[in-house]
Amino acid sequence: MKKGKSNMKIDTFSFRFGDTSGFMEWYRYDPARGLCIDKFDGKMKKVQCEMTEAELDELEKVIRENKIDTWNGFCKLDMCMCSGNSWTLHVTYKDSNDEYIHAMGHSEGPEGFEIGKQALEAYFEKFLQK
Repeated sequence: MKKGKSNMKIDTFSFRFGDTSGFMEWYRYDPARGLCIDKFDGKMKKVQCEMTEAELDELEKVIRENKIDTWNGFCKLDMCMCSGNSWTLHVTYKDSNDEYIHAMGHSEGPEGFEIGKQALEAYFEKFLQK
């Protein structure tokens, strides 16, 4: 992904994270279904709603400010390890075939992963409160 682009408009978004304790979160957006959230942290929470252009712009701002766009291309999967956390991130942009973010990991993350993950969780929390 080219760095520094701030006028990119998100077309699709998916971030899924799970760990061996049973915690799972999956935030996904596409224009046809809107925002879908599944989160299990002892009890299941589900949300499906629309997102405004302003909310998508805010999500893109979270991605840029927390350098989540720098995760593009990160892929570290330890297929022999049965424990630990796993995650995937996929973002595509409107009007662009070559701008995207695709990253994944198992028991590893890129630099700044925890900060970026916490920023995404904080962003989507407001939708769980509606």
